[in-house]
Amino acid sequence: MLLGQSAPTAVADGETLQGAALPGGVSVFRGVPYAEPPIGDLRWKPPVPRPVGSGTRPATEFAAGCMQTDRLTLWTKGIATVFGTADQVDTRPLVVSEDCLYLNVWSANVGGRDRRPVMVWIHGGSNLNGEGHSSWYDGAVLARRGVVVVTINYRLGVFGFYAHPALTAESPVKASGNQGLLDQVEALRWVRRNIAAFGGDPNRVTIFGESAGSIDVMHLMAIPAAKGLFHRAIAQSGAPMAAMVPLGLAERQGANALKSLVADSSAPLQSLRAAPAAAILDAGTKAMAGGQLMGPIVDGAALPEMTVRVFEAGKQHPVPLLAGSNALEMSTLRTYMPRVEQTPEGYQRWVSQLLGPHAEPVLARFPVTAAEQVDRVSLEVFSDVFFTCPTRLAARATATLGQPVYLYYFTRVLPGGEKLGAYHALEISYAFGNRIGWMPREPVDDRLSEAMVGYWTRFAATGDPNGGGAVAWPRYDQAAKYLELGSTISAGARLKHDVCDAVEARIRPTWARAG
Repeated sequence: MLLGQSAPTAVADGETLQGAALPGGVSVFRGVPYAEPPIGDLRWKPPVPRPVGSGTRPATEFAAGCMQTDRLTLWTKGIATVFGTADQVDTRPLVVSEDCLYLNVWSANVGGRDRRPVMVWIHGGSNLNGEGHSSWYDGAVLARRGVVVVTINYRLGVFGFYAHPALTAESPVKASGNQGLLDQVEALRWVRRNIAAFGGDPNRVTIFGESAGSIDVMHLMAIPAAKGLFHRAIAQSGAPMAAMVPLGLAERQGANALKSLVADSSAPLQSLRAAPAAAILDAGTKAMAGGQLMGPIVDGAALPEMTVRVFEAGKQHPVPLLAGSNALEMSTLRTYMPRVEQTPEGYQRWVSQLLGPHAEPVLARFPVTAAEQVDRVSLEVFSDVFFTCPTRLAARATATLGQPVYLYYFTRVLPGGEKLGAYHALEISYAFGNRIGWMPREPVDDRLSEAMVGYWTRFAATGDPNGGGAVAWPRYDQAAKYLELGSTISAGARLKHDVCDAVEARIRPTWARAG
């Protein structure tokens, strides 16, 4: 709290929350519960809304993050090592708990008469790691620019995306496996009920997220239960294009993943719900190391069908979309890439295996004539396959509904980071207007961040990022236009169109076979 200022207060679900005052007229409310703790008998159940309360609750400290390993910290430190700043990365032990369904609110309009647009952030981390209170996601700058910011925790990994036959059997809708997505929906319901008390407009809610959070944004565009809970969407570096696991397969994998913790096979849930959270996390981590996926599934209830099919059929929630990707996403995601033989011939075989009869346009755009070119070029190809092209698909599918769509391509390369290029997650600090201590910074980065904060907040306010004297951002449906966000900002058209045509032609048949 600032000297001489009283604690800001807001009433949410009957409780008076006491927040903290920040410079610039911003109030922050930390560690606000939006659902009952998912522990004991509530482990792996859909989130349970909290009953209306009373009294006063302090909201000055962040709550624990959801159960996870330190994988994300190690990943961040690896990036900082390239810049020689690894010693500046926060490596304090994570504070995690199953009791983690909390959110945080930043507002410069508590008690105000007007209602400001709301931006709800869904963090990334492969749906395995991350927390809403990371310093990367501090919402104070955006709040000063006229929006109310909400960041959330949601269940992760084996706690948030776990299917099991017994869980499905006990479910009223006969489904399991999407607990983390349902947490996100519940947080949006909390926003709908309570955000006006913080000066926010419940009828102007934008969901935005990065990486897995971006993919989750698009899942939320497909989830029937999320209808009407948000009005615009921002997807940064992630769109669901691959085939998704169906419920039956997820159940079998889930039962196998934790079978070592089941003492009585006739009552598996009793054993699993009695097991310590640390043991569940360890078993789930080992299962994923063995190749099991932990993420959203087609459960027949929350997600009745694959999200890419929903988009292709034009059945997603019709809201304006701002979406994009970074130029070299895979430079920091090498563990997700298949091995590529470091010769021109090996590279050509890899692309041919990846895209089959549709490889020729990619080989033409990305030719390799020397071994030393293979690594960089294969990173760019895979960045397009995993990020650029799925995002284009979502943009086109949303524009087809008549909704405004704004596509971006982030190309800024930090000084000393030429090896990494415009890597995965680099754009986050620019969109939030925050400085990350270990990341090098030049005046051009301040200008780019200022521009992006303006684009993002104007889109949240009106569904159109333009205005404020910024470079004009054309709608995607105007000849497949996009905006390059880099050392300079400029409009372009038909981003990687030949590559993306080839990728879609290769992968589209898998949607018909899946599920």
